[in-house]
Amino acid sequence: MDVLSAMNIYVRVVDLKSFSLAAEEMGISSSSVSKQISHLEQHIGARLLQRTTRRLSVTEVGAAYYEKCQKIISQVEEAENLVSQLQGQPRGVLRIYCNMTFGQMQLAKAIPAFMEAYPDIQVDVTLDDRAPDLVRDGFDLAIRIADPQLPDSSLIAREISKVPMFICATPEYLEANGTPECAEDLKKHNCLVFVHASNANQWSLEREGRRCTVQVDGDVKANNSLVVRETVLANRGIANLAYFVIARFVESGDLVRVFPQYEPEKLSIFAVYPDRKYISPKVSAFIEFFQAWLEQNLQQQWPQD
Repeated sequence: MDVLSAMNIYVRVVDLKSFSLAAEEMGISSSSVSKQISHLEQHIGARLLQRTTRRLSVTEVGAAYYEKCQKIISQVEEAENLVSQLQGQPRGVLRIYCNMTFGQMQLAKAIPAFMEAYPDIQVDVTLDDRAPDLVRDGFDLAIRIADPQLPDSSLIAREISKVPMFICATPEYLEANGTPECAEDLKKHNCLVFVHASNANQWSLEREGRRCTVQVDGDVKANNSLVVRETVLANRGIANLAYFVIARFVESGDLVRVFPQYEPEKLSIFAVYPDRKYISPKVSAFIEFFQAWLEQNLQQQWPQD
């Protein structure tokens, strides 16, 4: 029995709380997973998991063993990363976790160019607006906007770019409801909120070094910024959205900036990754590539005042 391989399977079973999900992720059969766990239990002479038809739970011994297995696997990865660094060739599977809309509209465009530049890297992308547990879920890095969301000190957050946020509406909405002149005027309007934004219902305006923040409210709140954008386009209210979400509609005149005389609020884009002694070459390569890609393809698209 390959003990290290069995440990890796055991860790994924515990993380996913499922034999079948672990099998699917690792590309093996559920029966193979079950056999590996059984062999591992026989090898150490203790029950690791309690299995029923409805539930999978970790024993006390299993929980302690799980923590040790995680550390061992991490140390093996670090050793392999060190060799790879010395050889200077990024390779392997790169697992990325990213905000939903940003992933669809920006990351998806960058990945083909990255893979062309690094043909020995395979990319596995998960899009979700909720913050992941990178270590538990086995991700190499996450791309997060505004809030790096570091649950513990084992993670590093590196700022790689910024995103301007623009308060916008349709000309039709403003004609029917009036155009706000200052931040306080927003309280009189139907403000549509993207709930996962760090500035969800606290919108800020800045001019000549003076900032004003106002709490807004409206009849639509959504966990996806594209839902908010479509509601704005339907003349339902005012929204505060990242420029890459609304750029083509601003350019076409379907949306207008409500406060063009004010500085846009800028949110940070972070690359978040586990704090390991040796950062994986594939992670380092992607961060450097994506930072340069964003500078060329995102920042240069910002409107000029």
